[in-house]
Amino acid sequence: MNQATATTPLAHAPNSVSPARFANAERCLEWLWPLQSSDRPGPPAAILPWERLGRLLLLAILLVGLPIAVNRAVNHGVSDFRGFHQASQFTLAHGLRLSDTTFAFYLPSLDVAFEAIAWMPMSIAAVIWYLLGCWSWIALLRSVNRYLLEGFDEPRRRAITLIGGLLVTPLAVDGLCLGSFQTFMVWWIVAGLGRIRCGRARSGSVLLGLAIWIKLLPLLAVAYLVLKRKWKPAALAVICAVVLDVTLSFVGYGPKVAWAEHVRWWKEQAQGTTERPLTNPIPVQEDRDTNQSLVVILRRTLTTMGINQAGVPARHYTTLLHLTSRQLQAVYLTVVGLLGLAVLAAWRRPAEQLSISQWSTEIALVSLATLWFSPVIWGYHPTAAAPALLLVLARVCDRPKLFWTINLGWIAAVCLLGIPLAREFGEMYWTVLLLGGLLLWTSWDRRVPHDGGKLPFTKLRESGTLSADYCRSIR
Repeated sequence: MNQATATTPLAHAPNSVSPARFANAERCLEWLWPLQSSDRPGPPAAILPWERLGRLLLLAILLVGLPIAVNRAVNHGVSDFRGFHQASQFTLAHGLRLSDTTFAFYLPSLDVAFEAIAWMPMSIAAVIWYLLGCWSWIALLRSVNRYLLEGFDEPRRRAITLIGGLLVTPLAVDGLCLGSFQTFMVWWIVAGLGRIRCGRARSGSVLLGLAIWIKLLPLLAVAYLVLKRKWKPAALAVICAVVLDVTLSFVGYGPKVAWAEHVRWWKEQAQGTTERPLTNPIPVQEDRDTNQSLVVILRRTLTTMGINQAGVPARHYTTLLHLTSRQLQAVYLTVVGLLGLAVLAAWRRPAEQLSISQWSTEIALVSLATLWFSPVIWGYHPTAAAPALLLVLARVCDRPKLFWTINLGWIAAVCLLGIPLAREFGEMYWTVLLLGGLLLWTSWDRRVPHDGGKLPFTKLRESGTLSADYCRSIR
């Protein structure tokens, strides 16, 4: 077909977007998010107007959060960043740790590392930290595109990365406005394991070490590498995290104070975060209905512990049983044990027997596991489900009904976070658990193609426009 017959009304619609109209934004997006993966040679596939609009929409959503984040930090709003900034300023001035801030949940060395921007005024530091968070979110999407969607053609990788990114970006912006580390952690897990799979073990291990340093949950990635007999990357990741933590702690506090702070952190935070919901009959800080973790969901639904928490009337409707603390612990350990066995079964294949698609499934499962086994899952933590969501969407593109059902299901789950009763039942936890089941099903079902196929929302031509036949079919 010649160029004249390939041209469609959509390509010349009067309201279509002109690339020149958004030249500056396009250059910015090209720098942040290249139109073609760097590992794919040759010219990139043509970019459709909806893709340009989608990229601009994603950028706009990220930028909308900037004034919110700064306002929260400066005007004493709900912001973890304000606590980070104050704690690091205190450490910088006194060489001690301020224990009553949000930094108390993390390793003491993070207070020292944050001194890099703590000397700045709050407003400037908040802008820099938010922009760094946006960069980490874009980097996570690029890592998923590069390492997990490798087996798919370029148009599908690009489209799914954009669609999945738009689906999860509201949760990411929620975390960025609070000043959280979540997007950094997920990015370093995906990029680290992806690099190790590609033979770049040193850089991949360093990224995993950074993820472990900011949170302990990425140790699941180390356990995964051990199961794959990737001994050196696993050891290097742990060594990197330990060296970074010890070095910064000794520099910031001195050996004696650093040891004491680590002991206190372990008892009160690393260990206590799970112990408190299982044993404490009175309300605890993890009882907030925005917490979607398994241990707190079981506490709400199976016991009356913490039921006298003020201001949470939905808590009275979620109690289904009246188990004791010991019975709750038994149920929790049983569920976690069964879930752990299921994950180990999914990771059972030796590394040398894995295809690219199987590697992608297991890396996405590592990211999901950080949610399944976490004692705390706040509303923005399900950004860790983004790798699995994008991979599932890419695999079911040739099944339009299933594709759109998953999209609408995810949107509904995000919207339900605004309903207290749904939060009390932990609807987001069950959503990411179901997503894990879909991830495994798409990896096992031979009817689901792991490459090729057609996108359900468009039929691309080499010219980058929609075919005339397809345009007529959807009128």
